[in-house]
Amino acid sequence: MIATLIESGAEVEMLHIHLFQGANAHRMADGFGMVALAHDTRVAGLSGQGFDQRYVNQVLGSSTEVLDSTFTAWAAALVHDQGARTEIALAHDLQNQRYIDGISAQNRAAVEAAIARLGVTAALEDGAQDAMQTAAQARQTLASLNLGGVPQLILEENGHGHVLSISDFYKSPSAVTALAS
Repeated sequence: MIATLIESGAEVEMLHIHLFQGANAHRMADGFGMVALAHDTRVAGLSGQGFDQRYVNQVLGSSTEVLDSTFTAWAAALVHDQGARTEIALAHDLQNQRYIDGISAQNRAAVEAAIARLGVTAALEDGAQDAMQTAAQARQTLASLNLGGVPQLILEENGHGHVLSISDFYKSPSAVTALAS
C-alpha cells in the first residue's frame, strides 16, 4: 500500500521509529515469538502479506533470535535522503529476507548487502546518528497526534497532520492513490 502511494506521485516521507531497540528488543525464546506469530497471522489476514515457514522456524522459533531494529534503522537512515522510493525498496528487500527467507534482522551481512544493492557504500554505522534523529522526529510526530502504534499514515495538509486509518487500504491498496491528488 505504501509503495502504491509512492508510485502514485504523492509526496511521502518515511520515518523509522527504532521500535525494537534497547529495552524494547525482545528475545523470541522468551515468548515474544508466539506473540509475534499471533500478530503476523492477523496481518496476513488483513493485508494478504505472506509469512514463509522459514521465518516461523528460523526467526520466531529461534532460541537465540532477538527482535532488534538497530541495523534496519541504520540502513533506512543511509537511504533516507534518496527519497521514499528508495526507502520502500529497502524495506521490501529487508522484509523479504526476514518474512520469506527467514533471515534475521541481526544478520549484519544481509542488511549490508541490501543497502549495497541500492548503491550505498557507507558503513552501516554511518547511519546511526541520522537514525536517532529520524526516530526522535517520528516519536515527536506521533506524540503531537496522540498516537502510539506503528505503522501510521498521516496526511499533512496546510501544516496540520491528519491520521488516516491504514486498515482502510488493506483490502484495496490502490485506493490510497486518491491521497496523491
